[in-house]
Amino acid sequence: MLVRFLCACLLVVFAGSLLPAQSTDDNSYVIRNVRVFDGEIVAERQTVVISEGKVLAVGDSTIAVPKGARELAGEGRTLLPGLIDAHVHFPIFPITAASEALQQSLAFGVTTSIVMGSAPSQFVARIKGLEDADAPDVSAIVSAGTYATAPGGHPTQMGGGGFATLSSPNEADAFVAARVGEGSDFIKIIYDDVERFGRKLPTLDEATIAALATAAHARGRIAVAHIGDERTARGAIAAGVDGLAHLFEGTTVSSDFGQFAAAHGVFVIPTLSVLYAACGMPDGPGFLKEADTMKQVNPRFRSFLEMPMTSSTLRCDAAPLAIRQLVAARVPLLAGTDAPASGTTYGASLQKELEHLVNAGLTPIAALAAATSATAKAFRMTDRGRIRTGMRADLLLVDGDPTTQIRDTRNIVAIWKRGVRVQRAP
Repeated sequence: MLVRFLCACLLVVFAGSLLPAQSTDDNSYVIRNVRVFDGEIVAERQTVVISEGKVLAVGDSTIAVPKGARELAGEGRTLLPGLIDAHVHFPIFPITAASEALQQSLAFGVTTSIVMGSAPSQFVARIKGLEDADAPDVSAIVSAGTYATAPGGHPTQMGGGGFATLSSPNEADAFVAARVGEGSDFIKIIYDDVERFGRKLPTLDEATIAALATAAHARGRIAVAHIGDERTARGAIAAGVDGLAHLFEGTTVSSDFGQFAAAHGVFVIPTLSVLYAACGMPDGPGFLKEADTMKQVNPRFRSFLEMPMTSSTLRCDAAPLAIRQLVAARVPLLAGTDAPASGTTYGASLQKELEHLVNAGLTPIAALAAATSATAKAFRMTDRGRIRTGMRADLLLVDGDPTTQIRDTRNIVAIWKRGVRVQRAP
């Protein structure tokens, strides 16, 4: 059960072929009379020009357009920044799984994926290589590298080998220095004994978490904490982390949780998709019935959607209650999935996460910001998450208006990664 709900780093060997998401040559494009959600606000009847991998211009019909630019009709459509999944992992085996996961993410409009921790072999041997390439046919990645956890702590029980653990605050500076030396973009801290899943494991103490956060900040990195309940959430926040990688299960939440988070200036990635799966309400069975969705899902990852749910006493009432508090306190919320944990899959689950966030109390515009500008800001990505002149042309064009009907993000017309248009499966 622990394997199903807590981590996507599963020791499973799959069969399957690469998702047929190929790219055309990098050319100039113009989209006319399109509704633009720029990451924060909506503007109607805009003309957007894409050239040399960037947004060349945004404005009215009088803006200059490069000669020979390919034209797309924008009437009845909405142009969004490419989506960002703020929480994914990769299966440990086989070697090709990471690139296939990123291809599938891109096919659903997720142009950047934030890898919320990896086994050492994954990070060093494969994932950083993918990130450095930033190839046009895969979602770009930002990665925590290997986790900060206690000896024998989660997720060492999942396999992968070679975890560099730590036991005390005086080890934190060297630990963070080693992660930064490997290329970690931020530091992921585990503060969770996973006892609610039937097996209690060691976990870090708050003094060590505080030392890790201090060391990360000294090296220009943010620190994000995986937590297991409200107590550990509050402890991590008080210790100085920048954000929470999950909300928590439970029946209720303290009335001041939102204000507490706001007072400490943190962001929160609720990961409702995986929480609901843990509470016996997975999205996977629904995805399996959606023919259009499954056309884009690599057969390699179908098994995660089919993974049976065992009976659970966990309750998920606390998470939407906490979200309402966080919204009222104006705490930044980011959209993340924990894919490919049980009941989730790359890309499609982010589309569903947006629906979960709206159902929990966000407006559609706030949910879209959670998957674009808010995540870019939280992870200090200044070149994406917005539609502005000079920024990366990571873009998603959809039929309809997801700023009023969030499910319209599924009506994908076109995707661009750094100005290169992506060819989805037919």
